[in-house]
Amino acid sequence: MSAPRAPRAAGRVPAPDVARGLMLWVIAVANITVWIWAAGPTDGPRDRTLGTGAGTAGWTADDVVNMAMSMLVDGRGFPLFSFLVGYGVGQIAAREAARGTPLPLARRLLLRRYGWLLLFGALHACLLFPGDIITAYAFGGLFLAVLIAESTLTLVVLAALGSVLMVLYGAASWAVRTPGTPPFPSLVADSVPERLALGLAEGLGVVSFAPLQLLGLLPMLLLGLALSRYRVLEEPGPRRGRLLATALAGIGLGLLTGAGTGLLTTDRIEPSAVAGSVLTGADAVTGAAQGIGYALVVALVCDRVLRGAGGAAAGPLRAREHPALWSLQALGRRSMSGYLAQSVLFTVLLPPFALGLGRSLTPTAALLLGSAVWLATLLGAAVLERHGRPGPAETLHRRLFLGRARDRGVPPPPASA
Repeated sequence: MSAPRAPRAAGRVPAPDVARGLMLWVIAVANITVWIWAAGPTDGPRDRTLGTGAGTAGWTADDVVNMAMSMLVDGRGFPLFSFLVGYGVGQIAAREAARGTPLPLARRLLLRRYGWLLLFGALHACLLFPGDIITAYAFGGLFLAVLIAESTLTLVVLAALGSVLMVLYGAASWAVRTPGTPPFPSLVADSVPERLALGLAEGLGVVSFAPLQLLGLLPMLLLGLALSRYRVLEEPGPRRGRLLATALAGIGLGLLTGAGTGLLTTDRIEPSAVAGSVLTGADAVTGAAQGIGYALVVALVCDRVLRGAGGAAAGPLRAREHPALWSLQALGRRSMSGYLAQSVLFTVLLPPFALGLGRSLTPTAALLLGSAVWLATLLGAAVLERHGRPGPAETLHRRLFLGRARDRGVPPPPASA
């Protein structure tokens, strides 16, 4: 077995947090589509990412949005977050090893961390958004806690085997789709009591399904844990050429299959059931590779910005010098709070029993509104960062999972790792 490598840098490296902050935009513009509660121009509010096209011979603005979302967003954000969850587990394991924490205690810390996260996800699924992904990530963290001392080769082999499951998972998503049917009826309920009753049932179903959902995310979790041992996000400089080539290859493959699924979304092609399943199965893997490509590009950009033209290491990101990256890092450090805030804002804005903006929301309007909600969370995170305050969800989570370790004065790991 290979022990996790101890981190060499004392400060918090911005790349993982910047990637989290950016991917919360991907999640916002993807999740908003399940809140649309009136039929779209053809079959329903959505077919895959942002609904069906306009059904005309010419391309419309909605067709262009659907194509872009299929190529850049759909199936890219959740796998990337899975990769970052695995990477964060590796960071925590390495940090505990550097402190001399015995392996059983480090594993227990991770089990407590992700056990409490499971409760957060279950409550979120039942009360706010049945499409919750925190629950699956919590199961993933619990699974990785058992594997933190396994060799890198073992992790890579398991990830390769898991990729087969990822293909099957993606193919099945096309085979069992039900166009025109709201994925979560609770989100389009007419009253609060109906919303709560349906949401509780749907949320419990999502929590029960989370271990199966984990099968589609497992390769990314394992790769994140494996690559954390090489510090590719913290120290990409020595491997800049190889990482850039890998990022471009992953993004290119994802764009290629995403174009195919985009043609499905806009009703430009009507493949057989088998061909559609093959395409979506392939897109599940290449979309995940595209997500890793995004993370590597972010790491390379952050490394170049921090080192500057001279190549010497610089200090942390600063608001005045790098406002965009600094704001994304602030949101990434509060990623759970930002994710939960999206659900709260969508609940206020979109359902029939609230402001009702989800009625007949077009793909273009959904993109703009989802981006506005994400921007609101970005600004909120920047304000908290300016005042040196952590996210409220992260604060509560830390208090719960640290327990007696906190009383012993053990320094906690980063909240968003």
